Amino acid sequence: MRSALVGTLLEWGLPEGGELVHTVGLVASELVTNAVIHAGVLTPSIVVILRIGAGGTLELGVRDNSRDIPRPRAASPEADHGRGTAIADALLTELGGGLTTEPHPVGKTVWARLPGAFL
Repeated sequence: MRSALVGTLLEWGLPEGGELVHTVGLVASELVTNAVIHAGVLTPSIVVILRIGAGGTLELGVRDNSRDIPRPRAASPEADHGRGTAIADALLTELGGGLTTEPHPVGKTVWARLPGAFL
């Protein structure tokens, strides 16, 4: 999934090896992993959406069938999980973007948005 997403970003003209491509690939991995771990039983398939929105905003959506809204939580230093949402949000915030969640009747889409990525 990550390599296909990165390939699409490169086809769209983002520079190979650039921070934006690396960040979007990492955020996508975190969001899909969260969907598999937290909604895998409810979700026969997870949908990944990649598009260019208004004003050149790069939009990455991960849709699953769980209604639970992801929230960053404190993880102990020894924990090997529990940091994905916080990591994704911190990376996006560094680049002027962020995470939002759009509820649906049968689940949700978690959106990662980077304004002006394609200006």
